[in-house]
Amino acid sequence: MYKRLSVLGFSLVISLAASFFTYAAPQVAPEHLRGALCLVRADDKIVLVDEIITKQLSLPGGTIEGAESPELTAQRETWEETGLVVTVGKLLGYTESAAVYDCVSDSDIIVYQYINRWGGYELPVWFAPHYGIEVSQAMLVHPSRIADNQYRFPKQWAHIQTLFKDATNQSTNVVPELIKAAPALHQTEIGWIVALQYAVASLPHVVETALSELILVSGALASPVLGLLLFPFFYWQSGRAFCYKAFFSVTVISLVCLIAQQGFALPRPHAYMPSIQLVSSSGHGFPSLPLAVWVCLGILWLLENEKLGWNKSTGALLVSVLWLSLSKFYSGSAFIVDMLVGAVLGALVAWHIVRLDEKAQIQVDRLLCSRGPWLTLTAIAAVVTYLWPMPVFTSWLVVLAVMTVVVMLTRDANTHAMSFRQLLFVIMALLLANELVSYAATFVSSSGTWSLALSTLREPILIILFVLMARLATRQSVTEVTPSCD
Repeated sequence: MYKRLSVLGFSLVISLAASFFTYAAPQVAPEHLRGALCLVRADDKIVLVDEIITKQLSLPGGTIEGAESPELTAQRETWEETGLVVTVGKLLGYTESAAVYDCVSDSDIIVYQYINRWGGYELPVWFAPHYGIEVSQAMLVHPSRIADNQYRFPKQWAHIQTLFKDATNQSTNVVPELIKAAPALHQTEIGWIVALQYAVASLPHVVETALSELILVSGALASPVLGLLLFPFFYWQSGRAFCYKAFFSVTVISLVCLIAQQGFALPRPHAYMPSIQLVSSSGHGFPSLPLAVWVCLGILWLLENEKLGWNKSTGALLVSVLWLSLSKFYSGSAFIVDMLVGAVLGALVAWHIVRLDEKAQIQVDRLLCSRGPWLTLTAIAAVVTYLWPMPVFTSWLVVLAVMTVVVMLTRDANTHAMSFRQLLFVIMALLLANELVSYAATFVSSSGTWSLALSTLREPILIILFVLMARLATRQSVTEVTPSCD
């Protein structure tokens, strides 16, 4: 009997020892270790970031640079993406190409009490270096709330949840808002946003829903997809020269606003109080790029059609600007100051284009149909991209390079406006192509490189498609012209 018990006890000890070493020993390192990740656990929840490029959730971390150690990479990337200063602890394990470390914040993790659409608590990250560049938000969420396909690497999510159990748990500090961290003027405006949203919410449900939707629908004026409608319309109504003028102006105002946003680094209202965010937006908001673009294009179109003045067309532009501003303010996406400065910048760019157009010795239409201005803008974009190696500047650099080639290859002055039927066909084709690019992006979401490449090539693909279709429409217009019998 004792012999039997001894054998049983020995087997139990061996099993426990094997189990211990199985869980304690880290996995074998991958042959090519390219990245390092931080697994931060607090209140039995995990810190995840929402990536802008891949549109997926992931652990904070990134690629190992040069001779940098994996631990230092994990620490640096966590600060850049979440604003958390962490101490890198033990190695929890490996993914296919990255090491996963147990990271502990050097102070209590501050989270908002607001619960986002993933069921997680958002972290204040507006001061993180890569906020609005690589990540749109960071959150503290229970792993069970995240589906495999919501994580950047779906096949790894189960493994990450296993590693999560061995991570060090830490405390959090839950706060309703951080309005006091905003500049004094912005604090006042946040109070106005809260009051406006409360006033709308206090109305009868049917009225509240209708009014809220009416206000927010004007946000479509700030959508990049609107360009797929506007530029074919400009070409149909005013021809190629005005298209170039409008796109050149949009490019200038976009670069100016984006550079200013990086310089001032002032976040949007919802960064201080997530509960007021009614639509998706991220990054810095001063000055407001949508207002700048809309005002600039509106003024140029009115001048092109000789309608700038005290008339219905100008009134419609003012109403649309006010409507868009109300939508941005009500949704917590922009401060009033952001939009005022953006509108002024847009008006200034349009004014300079108009001043050049009024000079007899300068023919703006012919100038913008030549390669000189576009080569200059491309060079400026290249310098900006070198100074700020950000995806948005890279995208503009590629777009301008494509536009320069387009201008050089379409220098013939004889252009014919497309028919209304052709206009509708072009718009539908561009919208379909845009959706196809978005659909293709879902197949490469696990690859940051391919996601960035596809995101960068989206606008150039649409531009090339539009140019080809416009040329085809021009040829059809020429062939359809019949000689007169007179």
